[in-house]
Order: sequence, then structure tokens, then C-alpha cells
Amino acid sequence: MVFSNPNNPTGVVYGATEIEAIARLSTQYDVTVIVDAFYSRQIFAGIAYTHLRADKAIDPDNVITIIGPSKTESLSGYRIGVAFGAPDIIARMEKLQAIVSLRAAGYSQSVLQTWFSEPEGWLQERIRRHQTIRDDLHRMFAATDGVRVRLPGGGSYLSPQLPKLVVATPVFSRILREQAGVTVTPGTEFSPQLC
Repeated sequence: MVFSNPNNPTGVVYGATEIEAIARLSTQYDVTVIVDAFYSRQIFAGIAYTHLRADKAIDPDNVITIIGPSKTESLSGYRIGVAFGAPDIIARMEKLQAIVSLRAAGYSQSVLQTWFSEPEGWLQERIRRHQTIRDDLHRMFAATDGVRVRLPGGGSYLSPQLPKLVVATPVFSRILREQAGVTVTPGTEFSPQLC
């Protein structure tokens, strides 16, 4: 099973109850769970975060965590990440990685040398800035008639629900960029309903 927490793109942060249910199901069916935790360093103020690995009901060998600096640190172009899990699964992942693709370039790997070693307060300030952007956008969308938007607990996306458009989504996106200076990322990679 694969899930992301915080969820990408919705920003939902799964609570302890949901994490407990996933742990229980994993144990009941002996399923390995891959947790995409790429946004786990960008949890907004007042939101509690529980990692699946923290639940005592799950076999630690059935949890794989993937994480990297591409989200919170905005280093997506480096295409690097790290996996944590049972040694036998990690060894199989490394073998598969060697077969299907080349390893990240040396300059990309050097980024990991400073990851988790940021100056004191750097991460908190980065999250505060992301949260300010999130709050400003949420306030604007919430004040617009016919638009609904959920406040994400983590991550970098807002997914407003718009009223029925009279123009196609690509045209609407271009109008927003040209007239309002707003860049839209259509969510086609997440769902066809988001295009």
C-alpha cells in the first residue's frame, strides 16, 4: 500500500485515528506500507503529525518511508530522496534502482550533505513563510462567491473547487496568468477531474 502523509496534493495530514486504522489493516493483511513523507517537514502550526512507524500495532519491517528535500526545501530538480525501512526491502529497492535508472548525479547527492543540518530556526521560518502564502490564498479563495477551498495542514498546494467555467481550463489558466498574475498548476497528474 502507498499513501502520502501529508497528502500530496490535498495537504491533508492524517490524524492518529487514521494512522492507527492503516496500521491495523497492514498488520491484519500483512501488507507493506510505503509512506510518502516528502511534505512531513512542512506541517503548519497547530497540526499534529503522526508517522505510521510510530504506531506500535504495525510491524516495523512492514513500513517504508520515502522522504527528500524536493518539497519543503524546493529542490525538486535534483530528483533525490531517501528511503527508510527494513534492510532486506531497502536492498531490493537499491537493486531495482540500479536496473531501471541511473543514480542521482554527484551534484545532486551533495545536496544531501547539508539536509537536516540547516541553521537554527531555518525550517521554522520556511514553514512560517509557506503558511503565510497558504493563509493569504485561502482567504482570497474563501471570500470569492461560488468557490470552496479546504485549508491544508501541510504541503504546498491549494485545490479550490470552482463554479462551472464558461471557458476551458487551459484558457482559464491563461486568463488568470495574464490578467491576475496567478500561475495555475492544473492537477492532471493527480486526477482527470482536476484538469
